[in-house]
Amino acid sequence: MHYLVYSLDALPAADAADAALLDEVEREAYAHRGAAYLAERMLLRRELSRLCGVTVQDVRFTYNANGKPEFAPQPFSLSHSGNCLCLAFHHRAVGVDVERVRPRNFARLAPHFMADAQLQAFLERGCPMDEFYACWCAAEALVKCAGGAIWQARKDFPFRYENAGIVPLFTPAPAVELFTPAPGYLGAVAFLP
Repeated sequence: MHYLVYSLDALPAADAADAALLDEVEREAYAHRGAAYLAERMLLRRELSRLCGVTVQDVRFTYNANGKPEFAPQPFSLSHSGNCLCLAFHHRAVGVDVERVRPRNFARLAPHFMADAQLQAFLERGCPMDEFYACWCAAEALVKCAGGAIWQARKDFPFRYENAGIVPLFTPAPAVELFTPAPGYLGAVAFLP
């Protein structure tokens, strides 16, 4: 498993020829998100092209039932927050999430992705910011690894925060690693060993 971290400001600009490679789903997203989205997608295509030994034009995505893009020869995951972009690749299922760390209403947001036991422990500890972001990133990464949607995290992918790490409480459980992609950000990657 490996992941790459980029600053969105440093991505090379994409052009009309790049936009022509987008599929229908991507064109709709491009219409809403603009040039940054196109630059992200072209970076992803270039990395998949390099890893799989195909041309950038041959990188065509399929989408699972939850809308997650897939490229059959190479499992991957993508996440961005603020100015940080992370791409993760593995020979089996992989999920990655990055988040910009900032104060939020942690007690209000945590019930959306923490299972009951984890939520209760989190609230009893006073909603620490580092734990919130570790759990949020882990939940997103676990869900992405399974090809699911974030609303499934609470019920289908329970975990425990322990010793500043994540312990999945379901089987088969992927490995979960927390990392710091850039100052002011936290990330998690989940992958099947």
